[in-house]
Amino acid sequence: MNRYRNHKRDNGFTLIEIVVTMLISVILALGIVTFISDTVDGVLASGNRNQLTSSGRTVVDRLALELHNAVPNSIRTTAAGAGGDQCIEFIPFEAATNYVDPPFTGSGGDEFEVIDFNPALTYASPAGVLAVIYPDDTDELYTGGTPGPRALVDAITDTGGADGKVTVYLDSTHRFSRRSPVDRIYIAMQPVSFCLEDNNLYRYQNYDFQATQCDPDTASCLPTSVPDRQLISDTIDNTGLAAFSILPATLRRNAIISMTLNFTSEGDVVQLKHEVMMRNVP
Repeated sequence: MNRYRNHKRDNGFTLIEIVVTMLISVILALGIVTFISDTVDGVLASGNRNQLTSSGRTVVDRLALELHNAVPNSIRTTAAGAGGDQCIEFIPFEAATNYVDPPFTGSGGDEFEVIDFNPALTYASPAGVLAVIYPDDTDELYTGGTPGPRALVDAITDTGGADGKVTVYLDSTHRFSRRSPVDRIYIAMQPVSFCLEDNNLYRYQNYDFQATQCDPDTASCLPTSVPDRQLISDTIDNTGLAAFSILPATLRRNAIISMTLNFTSEGDVVQLKHEVMMRNVP
């Protein structure tokens, strides 16, 4: 009888053993859940940062590409606001060549010859196309007038002769202010601005020249609707940062444009810094 009672007492688990087992199981389950949760969060955060980096690189590459086609000394920026609002403005050019006999003296003229463009370029009554010669002064370039570095183009014609020249007709009589050391002429378009406003980056075009650069906080001189106002990015928080800065050219190097853009989304932050060397010279 005693052997039977001892045998019955050894079967099953005690209450303490059950409680300890449950506690260990709960701890293991919490650890597994935490590990899986952290892994999922890490994957999602990594994917979000990769997406931010990719979209940010696209924005930076577009800015760099357009800046590479800017008329020399046409790039200017506004002061950065406390929230990071700022604009960078430049004059894009479509073609460049060497001039032959533009008007530099007297009362000026309204036509002259240049070496053939490559690829070929002709215009008939274009809107907003400019001939630019030796733009070494940014303020003068945007102010205009005669004499001055820019003049409105009325036509560019190629008579088909074998002399390798085309004729540029100006919209009115003009005298260019200075000769280029290498006889270079740019055929340029109307100004373009990229403005960071309330965490959004916009591209502006077709708003004509302004002697004083438009400020993003009081941008009444800039377009207000598409296609002249295009949203480029809506994930930039540049609070306390300057998005654009210019390191002027010296006798030993070209001008350098520095960009700092802080891309944010769902708590993740990717800051991209990029420099563009301006290789175009007057």
